[in-house]
Amino acid sequence: MWSQIPPLSSLKLFDTVVRHRNMTRAAKEAGVSQSAVSQSIRQLEDFVQVPLLDRSTRPMKLTEDGERFHRTCIEMLSRIAHSVDEMRLSKRRDNNALTVSCNLGFATYWLMPRLNYFSAENPEIAVHVMAAYQGAAGLHGDSDVAIRFGNGRWRDGDWQLLFRETLIPICSPRYLEKEGRITSAAMLAGRRLIDVETSDPDWLGWDEYFKAIGQERPALTGCLRFGNYVQAVQASLAGEGIMLGWRSVVGDQLKAKQLTVAFNEPAHLSSGYYFKSARHGPIPRCAQSFLGWLGRQADETCSFGP
Repeated sequence: MWSQIPPLSSLKLFDTVVRHRNMTRAAKEAGVSQSAVSQSIRQLEDFVQVPLLDRSTRPMKLTEDGERFHRTCIEMLSRIAHSVDEMRLSKRRDNNALTVSCNLGFATYWLMPRLNYFSAENPEIAVHVMAAYQGAAGLHGDSDVAIRFGNGRWRDGDWQLLFRETLIPICSPRYLEKEGRITSAAMLAGRRLIDVETSDPDWLGWDEYFKAIGQERPALTGCLRFGNYVQAVQASLAGEGIMLGWRSVVGDQLKAKQLTVAFNEPAHLSSGYYFKSARHGPIPRCAQSFLGWLGRQADETCSFGP
């Protein structure tokens, strides 16, 4: 089995390259030379015997095999990390530890930046986040608290609304300065749009956005496509185009002025994020504390207009 698994160091560099889509930025984060990163990726491709990156595009993107392999790496390494955390947490009292499950984008951009505040208020409670790459997150059997995106009409428990989602086109301030203001849906369609390709039925893309704001589907002149939302956010931050901003993901970047509204026409959705205690029976005290804190954080989440 071990002969079929590449070195973990190469998988870590591979993930860094995928997140940045740039060898130089990946090398800077990893603290190694650009040539070392390039050589590591080449060795990884030799190991799996297929190209993982399409280097003919700028920025580089994953091949189909690379996309599948990266998704598998994230899922498997997340399981290992979860197991390690479970073993560490087993030394604590059960009422002082809980596991929260949600999707990757929500965990990365909404939940994780706020957890330090919960820990400051509740230093005796250890929180582990189990993030799903995509799909029906929040349904893990080991969860104490589950957070899930959708319409809330599920038959597997009493889900409570955290907040409804809103979509709005966003980009980096420098992109807007370079390309100019956008004053119409037709003008927006003519810009370089960043899109996410996913099999998740709950996901909404540009077609759904234009329909939601009452516009017929315009002819899109060009899209930069990614396999997950985290990569799309990174591309937008790098000034490579306009993406659909979800309230749960980009609100903090807007507050920090890392991103800005590209076209001020929000699409308010009937769907949103829901949460519940994932355990049967009485809710543990630590979960009660977390659920109350979660609701207060949702009330303070950035809103895209009326």
